[in-house]
Amino acid sequence: MLKMLKDMSMFPKGLRYKTMIAFSLMSLIPILVCAWLVITYIFPNISLFFGLTLSNISFILFISIFISLLGLYITREMIDPVIKMADEAKTIAKGDLTKLIDINREDEVGDLSRSLNLMTQKIKENMEELRTYGEKTKTINMEIHKKVVALSGLLQIGHLISSSEALKSTLDFIIQKISDIEDNSAAVLLLVSEETKEYYVSSSCNIEEKKVSGLKFKQSELAAGILAGKLGLKNIVDLPVTVAGKSIGILAVGNNEQGFVFAEEEKELLKVFVKQIAISVENDILVRKSRELSVKDDITGLYNENYVKTRLDEEIKRAVVYQRPCGYLLVDIDDFKDFYAANGEAKSFALLKEMGVILKNSVTEIDRVGRLTEDRFAVILPEKNKRQCVNIAEEIRKKIEAGLGKAARGDKKITASIGVSENPIDGSTVAELMEKAEKLARGAKTLGKNRVSV
Repeated sequence: MLKMLKDMSMFPKGLRYKTMIAFSLMSLIPILVCAWLVITYIFPNISLFFGLTLSNISFILFISIFISLLGLYITREMIDPVIKMADEAKTIAKGDLTKLIDINREDEVGDLSRSLNLMTQKIKENMEELRTYGEKTKTINMEIHKKVVALSGLLQIGHLISSSEALKSTLDFIIQKISDIEDNSAAVLLLVSEETKEYYVSSSCNIEEKKVSGLKFKQSELAAGILAGKLGLKNIVDLPVTVAGKSIGILAVGNNEQGFVFAEEEKELLKVFVKQIAISVENDILVRKSRELSVKDDITGLYNENYVKTRLDEEIKRAVVYQRPCGYLLVDIDDFKDFYAANGEAKSFALLKEMGVILKNSVTEIDRVGRLTEDRFAVILPEKNKRQCVNIAEEIRKKIEAGLGKAARGDKKITASIGVSENPIDGSTVAELMEKAEKLARGAKTLGKNRVSV
């Protein structure tokens, strides 16, 4: 009976109809109470008029109360889902998007619960999408930061290359930057030795010294893939370094992270640094070649060591052919290192320039004057025998003692010790002639400096 009444009460699809039914049913109680009061106290004989007995009236009252309770039940059936939906909505509002409102009704409450479930699912999908976008944004920001750091490093590397910094310092800096950009991965640069044609470790970062110390590879060994094992790296990418189409080295970058794979973008970025390494090496080669080809000293304007050796070799050969002498002087400034330490670079360079002027003014046009090292000068004297060379050397010594007096330190003047050698008496080759003059100059310093030694 109750199931039937429940089904009948749920027949209307809207809350408006259910509310009207519940109101109608529940309003029977006060109506019946009023009727009972009228019958009992105002018109006590009316029940006899309609032929109603007390038992009939009681039955009618019972039926009325049952109907009213049925109205109460219908009302509760409407209110309880609303309360349940409100509680579950609070849970969802607190952030529990996995919660769904479990109310399956064919009225406004059911429509509202389904709408809330759809909204919750949409919010959940949006949150997931936002989380995905957040991760993508984080990745993009990391990539942007990596590229900014890389660009900054490339600018610094370009400055080092343009300032002709030592090749070793430049390569170490590049390897350090590569390691920083690749989240402190290990980075190793191997260059090819011109003598042995083997790959040796030129620079490394974030890898144990014992693993790279003395490490060498042949081309065939690198092709066999033993580099990763030797360096103790699980993941590695190696890129060739080429100059003018010729392989001159390999850049290896790697780490020991599980499941790590170098992305194509990372490889492209590493190729930019590989190009910088190639430029650095090529620049160093060109600088060395230019130094070999140059004949002048940058500070004094005199000939450099390479030219002196080449010209002395030519004069020795000419002297041998024509049976003529050829003299050679080694002029060594006394205590130049002490002067440099006390007076600095500017005054020391000025002293060297004055020295060059004195030497050039002391010889003829066919003679040649050059600067060998920091404080040593060479004078080639074709067609001069040892006696003539000694006279010229003594004249130079006196000019230095008198002419460089402006650069004197306290009461101590600037002087020079000079060694004199001659072809063929003291040697028949460049090395023998220069070695003899150097030995004599050292002997002059031992004997008290400021003298000519023969």
